[in-house]
Amino acid sequence: MFHHPVTLRASAAAFFSLTDSGLNGWWRYTLGVALVLLVGMLGGGLVHWMVAGLPLGSAREYLAANASLMTLLLVVLIVHGFLHRRPWRALVTTRKTIAWGRVFQGAAVWGVIMLATVSLESVLYPGRYVWSFEFQSWFFFLLLALLLTPLQCAAEELFFRGYFLQAMGRIFRHPFVPAVLSSLLFAAPHLFNPEAVAHGLGILAVTYFTMGFLLALVALRDAGLELAFGLHTANNFFLVMCFGYKDSPLPASAIFTSATYDPVFSLASVVVGGLIFYAWFFRRVKD
Repeated sequence: MFHHPVTLRASAAAFFSLTDSGLNGWWRYTLGVALVLLVGMLGGGLVHWMVAGLPLGSAREYLAANASLMTLLLVVLIVHGFLHRRPWRALVTTRKTIAWGRVFQGAAVWGVIMLATVSLESVLYPGRYVWSFEFQSWFFFLLLALLLTPLQCAAEELFFRGYFLQAMGRIFRHPFVPAVLSSLLFAAPHLFNPEAVAHGLGILAVTYFTMGFLLALVALRDAGLELAFGLHTANNFFLVMCFGYKDSPLPASAIFTSATYDPVFSLASVVVGGLIFYAWFFRRVKD
């Protein structure tokens, strides 16, 4: 198992130093973040509305949600390349090449954590998850999820843990401040998710922030987005294809479905799972 040989502060400094090349005037970041938020997110909302109006059957909402994030991905890459004159890899890693093995490690560990969490939830609350597997529908959504989930997570990672986190790192060199700010921004658009509307903004805001903070700390501690991207992709893929729930923002065809979304258990699972994930990869190194 790989262990990054430096402290959180040192690895974060290395990640922030990726912005030392290219063009870095303060107005470029101000304009860049504004463009991503306005064009990427508001434009993504328009794309969502357009796709949701197409006759796409049961996949309509799922495709609409993912299509909106493709807009975000495109805008981030354009802003980073043309406004800052840096290659897109500078958003991702301090390594010479992207460590794809690291991506799969992060996905595998978080997948095991999610499986254990759902198993515990099923024991504590018998009957919460019911068998909902329909092969034809599930296989159709599996093909979509394999293609779209990595792109969806790449869009969020490249902006929240890449572009915005690095921008904040040029102002606040202590890693916790950029991590907190990026997590607040990450949580904000998720407050429009159906489960947040149905189960209360307060506790869901804390859950989204906690997940964002975990992803930010992992990215900074590993000096790259590979682990965070793997974690994020596994999380969303499992929620879509394996353990769905009512009011999901990505309605698909899961193997098991929970009719009751438990926000307290969800928050607890993110906190405990996040601690386990962080310890698994970084426990031998004292920050």
